[in-house]
Amino acid sequence: MAKVIFMHFDKEKDGIYDAKIGEPVVRLAKEKGIPIAFDKDYSKCLVSVEHISDEEPTSYMEDEELDELVKLGAISQEDADICQQFTVSPKVRIASMMMIKGDVLIKPFNK
Repeated sequence: MAKVIFMHFDKEKDGIYDAKIGEPVVRLAKEKGIPIAFDKDYSKCLVSVEHISDEEPTSYMEDEELDELVKLGAISQEDADICQQFTVSPKVRIASMMMIKGDVLIKPFNK
């Protein structure tokens, strides 16, 4: 199990939740009533992510997500290349594509 902290989405529902490793963020957020946009317009689905465990878990990401993050200007191509090379996640993710890989803090993305 992983601990997922939602912060700055909704004062009433923000908090720490248990989640299964590999569970989609979409499912957990919907179950807990966290108001995160899950839309085909990925610019509305961006979230800031911080791994809070002692070690950052390796996190395989689809090339599609990295390409979209670069296209949206959320990360640079250089950052995307580093993520691919070392199998790590960027600090910004598309919530509708994100799987829970370990203890994590999720906040709304602000440029």
